[in-house]
Amino acid sequence: MNVRTQSQIAAIDHSGWQLEGGRLRAFVLVAGTALVVAALYHVFLSHPDQSSALPPLVPGTTPIQRVIVIMKENHAFDNYFGTYPRANGIPENASLPDGSGGRVSPHWLSMSWTPDLPHSRADMITSFDVGENDLFAVVADHAVPGLGNISVGYYDRRQLPYYWSLAQNFTLADRYFASILGPTTPNRLFSIAGQAGGLTTNPIHGLEVDFPTIFDQLDARGISWRYYGIANELETTTLLQLRHVVSNPAMSSKVIPLSMLARDIRSDDLPSVTYIDPNGFLAADLQINEHPPGNVTTGQTWTESVVQSIMTSSMWASCVIILTWDESGGFYDHVPPPQVDQWGYGFRVPMLAISPFSRRGSIDHTVMDHTSILKFIARNWNLPALTSREALASDMMSIFDFPVVIGGNLMGSSLRGERTNAPRLQAERAYPSDILRREGIGPSVGPCGDIHPEARFTLSRGDRREARVDGCVRRAVDSG
Repeated sequence: MNVRTQSQIAAIDHSGWQLEGGRLRAFVLVAGTALVVAALYHVFLSHPDQSSALPPLVPGTTPIQRVIVIMKENHAFDNYFGTYPRANGIPENASLPDGSGGRVSPHWLSMSWTPDLPHSRADMITSFDVGENDLFAVVADHAVPGLGNISVGYYDRRQLPYYWSLAQNFTLADRYFASILGPTTPNRLFSIAGQAGGLTTNPIHGLEVDFPTIFDQLDARGISWRYYGIANELETTTLLQLRHVVSNPAMSSKVIPLSMLARDIRSDDLPSVTYIDPNGFLAADLQINEHPPGNVTTGQTWTESVVQSIMTSSMWASCVIILTWDESGGFYDHVPPPQVDQWGYGFRVPMLAISPFSRRGSIDHTVMDHTSILKFIARNWNLPALTSREALASDMMSIFDFPVVIGGNLMGSSLRGERTNAPRLQAERAYPSDILRREGIGPSVGPCGDIHPEARFTLSRGDRREARVDGCVRRAVDSG
């Protein structure tokens, strides 16, 4: 979605959580002119006030009983994590040509927002430059002189402390790519269907694009799902742009207003598979989905509200939250994406796997893209691949460290076959969830902004452990 200017028009808050600084202000861009429009509440008028009742959860092949996908907007890996320690980040002394015969170098962005950058498929193919990944600034400067220097800017922990703390405590993937060199809608389609039907632009309206999705597969197997999104007189969430979903009440009733998400989490009422899609172009949307010119720190606060609510619920013990961004938004990333077919991959985007079973503090270097989410869901519930792209994708199992119960003991073993000689985490890391609830285990946020997924735990020799020093978390490794 391309949004280049903003015009405040009305107060609106559809997130279900109150963000710091008061209620958000709505703005919209229409044909580059000023707007006169009333405030729009993001509700689906055709839906009842309550989410539909869920059937019992269907057990999977792993301890994960709930997969929760949060897909935000328009930031490259290097733009958010390019200076994160140990990650494959911005090369030292990197520089790129600009649009005026000079050069620009990656630099810290002192603000928490930027103008929107050009990020159509044509723009991205040009920036890719047959694998050189060196024309981001040229493309941006061609659109608006001066944008080239912004395109190579990056944020760090100063603006994104929560995201960096998630990376420290869970798993960050630094070889995770968007699925197509292109904008929002095609990438979101790949994340739910393993294809975009040849679509390379936003949105679908008026085009003959329709195909099966992961949600059709889940329905066929009796596995519960919901898709939380934004729809109103001006905006239509991605899944409701597919004709067969709109025409099927059994499916469309599971597309839920984003405003209901907070309530459903508080009620421990999320299904086996949940997609959370804050994509939209009104001001309130940009402030939570982080699409430029939305403020990334404000968007991070919304994400923190969602994640922390899940972590304090009984659902946390057996879920994974996959937090990612749909596409790079025109920002520089130094890693050329593999071209696995005529569409992509696209440029790298951040991906954080947040779960009691994540490899804590790990950076995963496995090549993945949005279809890897589908591949993991398929593996967990024994579903066939929707497309050849999904079939060839990695299944995300490398991000997990699933314990295995042997003789009544929790062994530090992964379902990928890796084994240690002793238990990693005792009952606090175990499943099912009643163990964690009985022992009073739950997440907390420390005074340093660090996340402590387990309030207390026991570690064996050779494992990472935490100690509190001056109210902050410090890490050590027991090498004895």
